[in-house]
Amino acid sequence: MRQFFHTLAAALARLSRREQRLVAALGAVALLGAVYVLMLEPFLTSRERAGRRIEVLRDDIQVMQGLARRIEALETQSKDADASGAANAGFSLFSFIDKATMSAVSRDAVASMNPSKRPVRQGFEENAVELRLSSVTLPEVVGLLEKIESANQPVYVKRVELKRRYDDGGRFDVIIVAGSVSRT
Repeated sequence: MRQFFHTLAAALARLSRREQRLVAALGAVALLGAVYVLMLEPFLTSRERAGRRIEVLRDDIQVMQGLARRIEALETQSKDADASGAANAGFSLFSFIDKATMSAVSRDAVASMNPSKRPVRQGFEENAVELRLSSVTLPEVVGLLEKIESANQPVYVKRVELKRRYDDGGRFDVIIVAGSVSRT
């Protein structure tokens, strides 16, 4: 390393005064460029990235606060419905899914419809219906899902599986599992 600096000093000594000033100015510019590229630019980039991340997190917080308000409202409605006994005790998930299916797809498309029940927590049970459809179009599936989701009763879709038929690319074999929670 000493040899390198000694050779560099000897080369600079051979230059004229004017050339030495130009080499010093060029060295200063190179040093400033290196400081900018290696230190200042990464710092400014990370600061800008952190600012963008803060904005995204602020938006996420607003969405979460809106969802929290909605959850509180739904919990209040649920408590009010439980207190007033407004829950429809005569509601049958199986018959509801059967009616929705018959109005959305042909009877030939229904391969099977299997009801099941399982306890969820104290005093509640989940009713589920697994519906298997064969050779249905995508608009038929979407129409059935809309009918299920637009029920007056608290019915939800737990799972949807679509498998394209090998013999007709526009038709699907579908498994839909719908559920509802009720008091036991």
